[in-house]
Amino acid sequence: MSGFLALVVVFALAACENPSSGGAAADPRTAFGSALTTLAEETAVIYHLAEGAAFTVTAKGLAHGTLPLRNQQVSALHAGGDLYLRAPSDYWRGQGMSEGRAAEYGMRWARSVLAFDPGWALVPATVAQALRAAVSPATPASRITLANGLDVFDAAGLRVSAEPPYRVISFAPTLLGPGVVQVFGDDEIGVRGLAPGELTGLRTAFDGAVDSLGRPFVAGPVVAAGVTDNSLNCTAAGACTDTVRVSNRLVGHAPEASARLVLRSSVSSNRLGAQECGQEVVAPLDEETTMACSVRFTLPRLSGTATVSAVPTVTAEPVAQTDPAAFKQDAATELGS
Repeated sequence: MSGFLALVVVFALAACENPSSGGAAADPRTAFGSALTTLAEETAVIYHLAEGAAFTVTAKGLAHGTLPLRNQQVSALHAGGDLYLRAPSDYWRGQGMSEGRAAEYGMRWARSVLAFDPGWALVPATVAQALRAAVSPATPASRITLANGLDVFDAAGLRVSAEPPYRVISFAPTLLGPGVVQVFGDDEIGVRGLAPGELTGLRTAFDGAVDSLGRPFVAGPVVAAGVTDNSLNCTAAGACTDTVRVSNRLVGHAPEASARLVLRSSVSSNRLGAQECGQEVVAPLDEETTMACSVRFTLPRLSGTATVSAVPTVTAEPVAQTDPAAFKQDAATELGS
């Protein structure tokens, strides 16, 4: 009887030591394949970038967050197929703008173009496809433990969790091409898919950014504007109106854009002093526009006449034509109302 019991114990120990049981090590190829499939199917992904920036992109290219550009934290919005940036004036000065123009750009959104479009290039399925192409099944993989204690497989800078459910944790920007490196630098890009409960917050943030767009500038092209004619008319009550004809010409390429024209007129008289007035309008590109502004002088109790003159100046910027209602409808359709 005792011999039978000993035999049972031997078999039990052998079963515990069998490496083909359920405790077998994960296959890196399975982990990478599963993680990239999951990434491609995400509704929205948040990318953690250098300097604490975070940028969230949906499966259809809606995006909102911050980008680390030229050592600046830049607010970014991708809507209607275009990228809009809200950057400090230092960023625009780094693009070669004059002090005054950069200051004006620093106070509003601008439709912009980067070395790559992060709205489209960082769509989850697009990133997954690019990573599959950059890291083949034959690429050597190593298992490492991150500072937070998470075990990951690393292959050429692509890191995925080493235990199921497999997820992409981060990747090197070089895996997406030189344009990404040019914009973001060499720091690894962290990846996290948004849970369904987080989509409402994303839509709220997206809609808020859309509401703040106003009339965004179009960075890159310029509008050359000039006064072609002006006439000053004054009444006996002291009111003077400067009516100005303004021409504008787009230099560069700006589809779906208009010209923002700003008139400033200095109206002065040697007997009445000087005053300034202005007007701002949005007009079609490459056309002439009539603008006008008025001042009112306090007339002294003296007889005679006073000579009044006006010196008008005009500045111009291209502004994007946007459809905020359509942007919000896109977000409602994709993320839920």
